[in-house]
Amino acid sequence: MDDDRLVAVVTGANRGIGKAITQQLLLQSSKPLIVYLTARVVDRGQRAFDELRREQLRAGSNALRQNNELRFHQLDVSDEQSIRAFIDYLTLVHGNHSIDVLVNNAGGVVRQNDHIVRTCDADTAAQCVQMNYFTAVNMTTWAVPHMRRHGRVVFLVTALAHLGIFSGDLPRVLTSDELTLAGLHIIENGFVSSVGKGTYAAYGFPPMPYAVAKAGLIAYARMMARITASDPRGLLFASVCPGYVKTDMTGP
Repeated sequence: MDDDRLVAVVTGANRGIGKAITQQLLLQSSKPLIVYLTARVVDRGQRAFDELRREQLRAGSNALRQNNELRFHQLDVSDEQSIRAFIDYLTLVHGNHSIDVLVNNAGGVVRQNDHIVRTCDADTAAQCVQMNYFTAVNMTTWAVPHMRRHGRVVFLVTALAHLGIFSGDLPRVLTSDELTLAGLHIIENGFVSSVGKGTYAAYGFPPMPYAVAKAGLIAYARMMARITASDPRGLLFASVCPGYVKTDMTGP
């Protein structure tokens, strides 16, 4: 616990954008870092860890001189017990305030027979909202009490999740300074419910489950920045859109 290196955690880091973020953190040389590559499936996470560690060794010089260290830990952000076990591990190893950077990258699209499901049905909506909104919110809820001074929380979102896809009162509500976490949960659950009833358009939702879930994360980041504004740790919350990237998730 006397290690003064910064601690960065990347969720869903065994492939795609999460893996690339982990790689760039590991190879940077501005500040010494311990980077936690986390993944739901141990074999996949270990494979990504081995690949990135080899890259770091090949890069040598700055990355190694800075004492950057890559570590792997299993983490299923859809399982609260898994999140709690990971936070407990970080607390044991690094102390109660143990996280400098949290990158909420884990998420995805619904697939069927290895193809992305592009229809807006109740099951797809429920899965999308769960894996892209509720998991990141839950992970952040557990992590924030353990963030260090000047901690950073980042959410990977999409350009599709802009306010223009909504109608009625939703754009105003999603950007309101009065919005609460309970209210945001109601919006996301309300979308799922309205898809099942075929009434989503009447409530101002588009037939875009992935975008609605990510819009919820943008609103959540804004809300967390507001409610932690007086926190002496000076936490920062940001939602980031990387643009289109060809990965296993986006597919051919």
